[in-house]
Amino acid sequence: MTKSASEIAADMRAVAHDRVASQELLASLFAEQVELRHVPASPNDGPIAGALLATVARREVEAMPRAFDGEVGHDTDIAVEGETIRVRGRVTGTLRDGSTVELRTNTLHTIAGGQIVALESDMDPDSLATWQRVLAAGGMQVGAPATDT
Repeated sequence: MTKSASEIAADMRAVAHDRVASQELLASLFAEQVELRHVPASPNDGPIAGALLATVARREVEAMPRAFDGEVGHDTDIAVEGETIRVRGRVTGTLRDGSTVELRTNTLHTIAGGQIVALESDMDPDSLATWQRVLAAGGMQVGAPATDT
């Protein structure tokens, strides 16, 4: 029996305090192909292999502790909207260069057959620029197309 959006959301809430466990849970839920969308649109939009999306997400999670100096504040709100799960997050902290950041995320996961079949990330331009600064500070190449290497 496959899990419903409500059951998956409960699983997500159970690990929301742990970025690594959250990423691992999402990776286990990605369908073979996931429809990736960004608002505003991104050159990386379109179908992406779930395994590749999991790799990119893992690299982002690994970049976070390298980017920040000290404690990172992390708040997450997870809500079920029909067959979708909306995850709104807020990350605050001080980057290693001494600058402070507040990053807000808004991601919609579409569930079908107990898997994530689509992911939509909605970030305003300031949040997107902040996210890119965080990733770059964590040693991730920013702006490159996703690859499987």
